[in-house]
Amino acid sequence: MRPVLAVDLICAARAVLAVPMAARLSTAQALLFEAEAADWHRKHTGEMHPCFGDGTLAAAARQMPMAEERPLCDGEMAAAVTVVLQMIVQRNCRNRSRS
Repeated sequence: MRPVLAVDLICAARAVLAVPMAARLSTAQALLFEAEAADWHRKHTGEMHPCFGDGTLAAAARQMPMAEERPLCDGEMAAAVTVVLQMIVQRNCRNRSRS
């Protein structure tokens, strides 16, 4: 997955907000997996992944329904951002332990 920027975080949070509460964690996990798959595809073919985009989290999120953008002080938006950040931290910790 390409480096995560603020736009990636907001897009991913909006995709997470678009699903029921019970599916939000698995949606965040799926977004990271899709961004990783797209980045691998981009690196090995020189082309964007046909479904998941260019390897950014924002591109993967844009392939899903997204809730309207909300301010970060909105409780649900803040919770969605937190879920996405937790998945990013877990991914980074797993990748470091493999090194």
